[in-house]
Amino acid sequence: MTAQASVCIQEPEDTSINTANAVNRCRPGYGASCSFCCGSHNFSFSPECIEELFISRDPESATMISKHPDDACEPKLFRDMMQCPHIGISRSEPGLVGCLTYCDDHMGRKFESFFNGTCKGFHCSAWKELTDRQVLFAAELMKDWYYYSLLVNSLEKVQDLCAEYESPSDVSEETLEEIKAELRANMMDDERI
Repeated sequence: MTAQASVCIQEPEDTSINTANAVNRCRPGYGASCSFCCGSHNFSFSPECIEELFISRDPESATMISKHPDDACEPKLFRDMMQCPHIGISRSEPGLVGCLTYCDDHMGRKFESFFNGTCKGFHCSAWKELTDRQVLFAAELMKDWYYYSLLVNSLEKVQDLCAEYESPSDVSEETLEEIKAELRANMMDDERI
């Protein structure tokens, strides 16, 4: 196993989150990352176009955005769900999605209020329900932000895969493509987004 990715994180204050986990569900390593709770998948674009958008977001200009995440910057896939304007892919961490302003020491009172009122209210079942092994399995299998996010938020699917396969390397390319197709289809039918 590779070392975990280092990230700027704040310890969750929500006691329902299992903070005993050693693996960060948002940044587990293997090139995987997740901002699903922030609406990273709530765009009516292809994964490639969403990634282009995230890459184009500049951390310097992101601190100037004052829109509430329920207000869309782009066409939403799900009208009533979040689409945070602060999600992006930093040039210093290619391929990893995350908040471009979360670790900004100069974000000011309006963003302090934004984060306290919005971001601290998120709940991610993967923190509580999945073991570190299951999270690392999903990360190593998918190795990206788009499909890792879908898989790690499909708790039963991750658990079934870990029960069926000893290692992600045991999953054939054909099976992996079937899993990805199933995750895409389930997202369109899923009420969690």
